[in-house]
Amino acid sequence: MFKVSNATGGYGKTVIIRDVSLQVGKGEIVALLGRNGVGKSTLMRYATGLISPMAGTLEIDGRTAPASTAKRVRLGLGYVPQGRFVFQRMTVVENIAVAAESNGHDGKASVEAAFEDFPMLVPKAKDLAGGLSGGQQQILALARALAIRPRILLLDEPTEGVQPSIIDEMAGVLKRLNRERGISVLVAEQDLDFCLSIAERAYVMEKGSIRLEIDRDSLKADAALQHELLGV
Repeated sequence: MFKVSNATGGYGKTVIIRDVSLQVGKGEIVALLGRNGVGKSTLMRYATGLISPMAGTLEIDGRTAPASTAKRVRLGLGYVPQGRFVFQRMTVVENIAVAAESNGHDGKASVEAAFEDFPMLVPKAKDLAGGLSGGQQQILALARALAIRPRILLLDEPTEGVQPSIIDEMAGVLKRLNRERGISVLVAEQDLDFCLSIAERAYVMEKGSIRLEIDRDSLKADAALQHELLGV
C-alpha cells in the first residue's frame, strides 16, 4: 500500500538519507527505529513531499505519488510531525475541524469522532491549543491527522515529551483504529517499548540507511541488538 524505493534526500546539497527502501502493507503497523540523527525525520519529510527528493520513488496503492504534499494528503497520507505543530491560536475544535474541512470532510462530524477517540480532549474543546500540555497537544495533533481520514498514517516521535499514561492511551487508540478502520501506520520512534506494543515488525536505521528489517519477537528477544542499534 505504501512503498518507498531507493529514497535519497536531505537539505540543500547535504545528503541525510541514502537509498532507503521500505514498505507498509494494508492494515499494518510498522516501526522505524534508530538513535537520534540517523535520518528518521528526514525520511518522513521525504515521504510527505516536504523536501525535494534527490533520488527514489514513493508509491501509494501501487501508484507513483504526486510531488505535491497536498495531493499526497488527498490520496490518504496523514502525518504527525515531530514537535506536534498544532495551530496554537485556534481552539481544539477549530484545529480538528479545519483539518477535516480542508480535505473535503464534515468538520462537526470529525470533531465528534475525535472526541470519541480521545475523551481527554472533550473538557479542552474550547481551549486554545497553545495552552494545552505537551501530551494534550500531541493527542490533538494525532486527532487532527485522523480528521483527514488517512489510509496511511506517518507518526514522527509521537511519544517525545509525553507522560506514560498518555503514551498508553495513544497506543490503545492506534491499535483500535488499525483494527477497526484498517489504517496503516509507520511510526518513527526511539521508545522501543511503545513500538513493540503496537508494531508487528520494524526497520532499523543507522547513518541514513536501513540497517535491517526485523520482526517484533526477534527484536524483543535480542537485547544485544537493542543495545547496539538503539542504545537501550
